[in-house]
Amino acid sequence: MNLEKLNSLQDSHPDSHSSGRRTVPAFLLPVGLLIAFIVIFVLMFGSRLVPATEVATATIVALRVEPGKNDASEPGSSPSTMADRTTLLFQSSGWVEPDPYAVSVPALVSGVIKDVFILEGQKVKKGDLLATLIDEDAQLDVQHATQSIATLNATKIAHCAQIPVLNAEMQALQKKIESARAVHAELLDVATRLASVPAGSVSAREVRQAELRVDAQKAVIDEATAELAGVIAGINKVNLEELSLNAQISAAQTDLARKKLALERTIIRSPVDGRVLHLHAEPGKKRMLASDNPKSAVIVEIYDPEKLQARIDVPLSEAASLQIGQPVTLTTDLLPDTKFTGEVTRIAGEADLQRNTLQAKVRLDEPDSRLRPAMLVRAAFHPGQTAPSENTNTGSGGQNLALFVPVEALFEESKKSAQVWVVEKDRARQRSLTLGKDQREGHIRVIDGLRPGDQVVLPPFNSLEENQRVKLTPNP
Repeated sequence: MNLEKLNSLQDSHPDSHSSGRRTVPAFLLPVGLLIAFIVIFVLMFGSRLVPATEVATATIVALRVEPGKNDASEPGSSPSTMADRTTLLFQSSGWVEPDPYAVSVPALVSGVIKDVFILEGQKVKKGDLLATLIDEDAQLDVQHATQSIATLNATKIAHCAQIPVLNAEMQALQKKIESARAVHAELLDVATRLASVPAGSVSAREVRQAELRVDAQKAVIDEATAELAGVIAGINKVNLEELSLNAQISAAQTDLARKKLALERTIIRSPVDGRVLHLHAEPGKKRMLASDNPKSAVIVEIYDPEKLQARIDVPLSEAASLQIGQPVTLTTDLLPDTKFTGEVTRIAGEADLQRNTLQAKVRLDEPDSRLRPAMLVRAAFHPGQTAPSENTNTGSGGQNLALFVPVEALFEESKKSAQVWVVEKDRARQRSLTLGKDQREGHIRVIDGLRPGDQVVLPPFNSLEENQRVKLTPNP
């Protein structure tokens, strides 16, 4: 009986155990996972989803300043001497090249190489024979020009031979005219006297005959005068022809000189002492003066092995430490046991922003005979005559470098300080600057706060905030 009651009680409350706990809906689990994923994604990449603000920028540049003009120096301070080769400022790489450049020896006339008498790397002296061009055409040109001058000279002699004859004819005619004029005067006097005699004293026939004699003599004078004019015209013609021939002879002589020079230029000699850097000639190869290729006429390039320099690509981050006269130590893997010394002689006026470098030329003090142009070198830069201060390179000799920022990029500007926005990894960062006094073409010197190669934002930038995503406006 008890067992039946118990069973009946269990049957009367079938949900008594399950009614005590709640059942979770099945759709809530994926929804929760989705929400969690969205939260994590927003935390990690949310900033990248915000549209970037386009900004225009300008690059900080290093410009040369006068020696000793250091806005960063305090009044009364003096630079410390640090001209040594024990302290290392920075290192950079480059290559060897002629100082200041290699001498290109071209063929001064177009032609085909006949013989070559030198090899690359060979030492040559000034005046040494380097190569020759085929010269048969040049020789024929000289012969033809010489013959042309001879022909013109012969023609001139033939023409000039007429002048003495014509001069003699002219003198004879002049005497003839003078004599005829004297006779004409006498005849005219007789005719005049006969015409004045009283009628009946002289017959009309006599008077008429006297007049006819005067007219005849006048005709003689006119004829002689006409002949004289013809002779003078002939003399003038010969003189003009002589002048023309002289001009032709002069032009022919100039042409001959030019063709002789062209013949001489088929022989190429070294204009300097040195070593052959590059040989561009070989027998049968044509050299052309008029060509789009600037080296189409070059026979050889020569450099002075005692005058070498290194062209070093200095990172812009180290460019402010450069100065003229700065000591440099160079090494090359090809000569691992040898160190070379030199000094900075030139600094490029413009940085290479694509490579983020500034080139410096380092003259080698005593170049080793084993050094060759195009050898790669490693340059160690040491302090110069003065210790460089921040963002400047001062010294007693040569030109120095300092950083300059566009004035328009500044805001909250005071006499010695200002604020500027700088782009760092697609983010806008605000920096405080210490300014100098030197201004150049819309730029002002920066003493502290910027590095070479920094990108500063140009107006408008009022809406920028710290760490805001920015995108550089593409250059037009």
